[in-house]
Amino acid sequence: MRRRILRTTLGVSLTVTVLMTGAMLWGEWAGTARYLQRQVEAEAGDVAMKLHEQVHVNGSVTPADLAQVLPADHRLELSTLDSDQLMVGDSDTSGPSAEEVIDNLGTLRLTDTSGTVNNNRMIASVSIVAIGLVLAIIAVLLSLRAARRLTVPIEELAAHAERLGSGDLRPSDARYGIAELDRLADSMDASVSRIAALLAEERRMTIDASHQLKTPLTALSLRLEELAAWPDDSDVRAEAQAALDQVERLAGVVDDLLLDRRSPDVTRRQQPLRQVIDQQLREWRPAFDAAGRDLKVCIDLPTAVSADPGPVGQVLAALIENSLVHGSGVTKVEVHRPHGTTWIEVFDEGVGVPDDIAHRVFERDVSGSGGTGLGLAGAQDAAVSVGGRLALVRRRPAHFRFFLNGREDPTPIGPELEEGAEPDANDVSGDVVGDR
Repeated sequence: MRRRILRTTLGVSLTVTVLMTGAMLWGEWAGTARYLQRQVEAEAGDVAMKLHEQVHVNGSVTPADLAQVLPADHRLELSTLDSDQLMVGDSDTSGPSAEEVIDNLGTLRLTDTSGTVNNNRMIASVSIVAIGLVLAIIAVLLSLRAARRLTVPIEELAAHAERLGSGDLRPSDARYGIAELDRLADSMDASVSRIAALLAEERRMTIDASHQLKTPLTALSLRLEELAAWPDDSDVRAEAQAALDQVERLAGVVDDLLLDRRSPDVTRRQQPLRQVIDQQLREWRPAFDAAGRDLKVCIDLPTAVSADPGPVGQVLAALIENSLVHGSGVTKVEVHRPHGTTWIEVFDEGVGVPDDIAHRVFERDVSGSGGTGLGLAGAQDAAVSVGGRLALVRRRPAHFRFFLNGREDPTPIGPELEEGAEPDANDVSGDVVGDR
């Protein structure tokens, strides 16, 4: 922007300077010529008067008489009534000249041969050009100052806006003496205050809600631990243990709510990715069994990968639930690492995502079947919170891919295949849509 402002200001200033310098040169040249022409005309009148007196006294004029009345650096020509031609002075006839008629003698022509016109014009031209250069330098300096005065505040406001985007909600006290920019700075500071207040209120409500949930979750965990220790019924113990695992995961989610996962200073809990996936399978398999559908998984990783179980579990849960509710047939979960990035893919055999919402499937309040539209949007937010992203690879049937930047463990592991699932790692057919 500074360059554009500088180019515009300089262009206008230099154009005005050049036009003004040209006008001054033209005016000076024309004025000098007119002044010297009037001066020669006046000198010619004086010479004619003297020669008229000479004729009146002597009756005739000789070249000596002409030389006597000739001004310095001039040429004098006299055409008498007898057609005689008398001339004295320099032979140069390039200067301004004037003619006078003398009664009873003839016509004289006086020419200035001093070169005064050219000298004066040269001096005037040099002076005007020098003035023009000085004005151009002043215009450049003023343009630089104006460009800096306009662009520095804009750059500072842009930097302030960037800091706001990164979470720095400190207001800026800088003002620039430019009414429009000062109003913009005031508006930004007012917005910062409102955003800070809203975030503080949201944070307070989240913390309060999390603390409110901690107590009943703790009590529920104690009751489930008692059931898990029931000595007489193995089925009760198994169900109680499964419920206890779910409660513990929910407690972990509540703990995550008490942390700002967007902050780089937060130490994230890490867990092997295989355990996160197994936990989700245990939780969702009964629902798939009840719906008469299969849930299969294929994990093909050359090394172990660890990840934050809270966000990753949330993404997996959202994708599996989406397949259960909106899909049909067999739901597959595949995990592989083709290009140094872990891919978790979930797809089924259903009708897929409608075309009218495919490009907005990760936006809030967008649903193809009257749902809340929060599941995939929340999953995308959770994926971004751990440095990943979620994409819709294929519309029909639906094929979602979770790009996860998990930490790699150097311990090699072999591929694991549950319930006869076949790897389909190279199936990336279809257009990539919703990739955000």
